[in-house]
Amino acid sequence: MSLWFRVYSGLVDDPKVQRLDPSLFKAIINLWCLASLYDGVFPPIDEIAFKLRMKPDKVERLLDKLRLEGLVDDDERGARPHNWDRRQFTSDVSTSRVKRFRERRRNVSPAGSETAPETDAEAERKNPSQGRMNSNGEAPSRANGWRAPT
Repeated sequence: MSLWFRVYSGLVDDPKVQRLDPSLFKAIINLWCLASLYDGVFPPIDEIAFKLRMKPDKVERLLDKLRLEGLVDDDERGARPHNWDRRQFTSDVSTSRVKRFRERRRNVSPAGSETAPETDAEAERKNPSQGRMNSNGEAPSRANGWRAPT
């Protein structure tokens, strides 16, 4: 299951997709979303009907139209987007890559000092007599917009 899928910029010039009726265009995009959630296959008709807020018989007709347009194929796994496996790579799934990266980071001690740098608040608490200074090294005054805290 993937939470995202590839849509190529060339889609804007793909006549099979761009010549679709607007309702079919919307449907194919939504079906691609479902295919990404179901490992490259469309879920059962009843599930598609629920997700697309359609009646099952309308989903059947929709899939038939998309088959005629060459955008839906059927194989041993079921109905699927045309060329899905060629366009959606397993290398796009980053889970194992992120896991390896985090493991490497966990096993490396940080270089340099382990003492965190002081924050402005900590420095001010340590040296309260120095007070606040502006960028010119002068104490702010009411003339340049400073007001005493209330």
